[in-house]
Amino acid sequence: MFGFFLVLPLVIIIITGNQLRARGFYSANDISALMKTLYWVILPPLLFRTTYIAGTEVLRQPNLLIASTLCYIITIIAAYAGSRAFAHKGDVRRTAVSVFSSFRSNNIYLGFPVIQLAMGEAGLHEASIYVAVTTVSFQLLSIAAGEAVLYGRPSARGILDMLRKLVLNPLIISCVLGVIAAASGFPIHFVFDEAMKLMSGAATAVALLALGGSLDLSRMGKIVKILSRTWFDTLIKLAVNPAIMYAVLLLFPIPKDLFNVTVMLSAMPNAVNCFILARGMGMDSEYAADLVAATTLLGIISIPAWAYILGMV
Repeated sequence: MFGFFLVLPLVIIIITGNQLRARGFYSANDISALMKTLYWVILPPLLFRTTYIAGTEVLRQPNLLIASTLCYIITIIAAYAGSRAFAHKGDVRRTAVSVFSSFRSNNIYLGFPVIQLAMGEAGLHEASIYVAVTTVSFQLLSIAAGEAVLYGRPSARGILDMLRKLVLNPLIISCVLGVIAAASGFPIHFVFDEAMKLMSGAATAVALLALGGSLDLSRMGKIVKILSRTWFDTLIKLAVNPAIMYAVLLLFPIPKDLFNVTVMLSAMPNAVNCFILARGMGMDSEYAADLVAATTLLGIISIPAWAYILGMV
């Protein structure tokens, strides 16, 4: 029962953000500003601080890198095989969405709030390690897989563009700077530490309001049709992907708290940017939007279920 109450506060804030958007309190520009503020202003100090506190542990997690990369590859193969065989047979654009989104979790706008609610600041430390270790393979493999389905092979331009974005990504930069500062023994004055801590405290509410404002819940009126179309990819994202992550982490062990955080983040619904990127890459963006809606709705069930499996509730 506590697992349900774990997500209920998050759902309330998401719905609040959605209703504020629907009733005109937030405009599309306001939601964009919230997301920009979170991405460029709030999350960087949070990730820097938590990575700094975690110290060089980030560099001592080769098993996490190996296990997560292996999980991503296996998940892509499972999504591709099922899509080609029966789920999206003959539909290349939808198959591309399937492999591209198969492990793209909503880590920032939903995963971090869930982890913070379940484990507190200690959980955010582990989540920062996960982000620092896995972001490059996470981004490159999903983009490359989607392009390979669409065009027969990943495009050099697409890969180079993604590498450029990764180098300029404020979240990655913050994690790298946090590790460097910790490894060099650079002291952080308590005034700056408190400022970063206060800034980080805004992350959960802003993330959930922005997520709610960005979701098109009007699609939920067609939820039966949406679920009938997206059931395979919803199953891959909410059940198969985290189950694979769980299994490979048994083969490549990591600390228990990091294990739980990694599997929980893998169990998050699809990120809203799946729709944005799918549209930009020429995939079936309408299907991607339906998939985001379906996984977000069913996440109300799957998140407590995985929290129970992991013994977090």
